[in-house]
This record gives sequence, C-alpha cells and structure tokens, in this order.
Amino acid sequence: MVDIRVRVDDTTRVPELMHRLAKVFTRSSLSFDRATKEIRIASEWESRTVVSVIEAVQAWVAENDVSATLSIGDRSYTAAPSTPVNIG
Repeated sequence: MVDIRVRVDDTTRVPELMHRLAKVFTRSSLSFDRATKEIRIASEWESRTVVSVIEAVQAWVAENDVSATLSIGDRSYTAAPSTPVNIG
C-alpha cells in the first residue's frame, strides 16, 4: 500500500482534480483534508497507478495555472504550470 498526497494552495479547484482522480481510483480511496489542503489517495503500489496520478495532476496544474505538491511515500515533487514533473 502506498500513500499518495496532493497538496494544493487553491482549494476551489479541488473538486475538478478529485473528479479526474476518480477515473483512476474508487471514491472510497480518495479523501480531502481541508486542514492540510491535501487530497489523499490510498492505493496499491503499482507503477501504472502512480503514473496515472502524475498525469492527472500535471494536466490539472497546466489547465488551471496552479501549482501542487505531489507526495508519494516519502518523496515529494512540485508541479507548476511551467515545470512539468519528470520522474526517471
């Protein structure tokens, strides 16, 4: 099991990102913590799933001109409209 978190500054756009993530995960796997401004995803550790989250966050960031911090396990990545996340 892996804990994936997406921290956002602008919470008004969270429903759209949650909708995107619901295409990959069941609704019961997703939650939003208003205190920390984090979407939390409970998932099995599969590279396809992690890549799907990264792609959904990157697209959301680019379309909304916002930034987000994506944490997967103990690693964190910042996604901003002009700086795509590259995991290699």
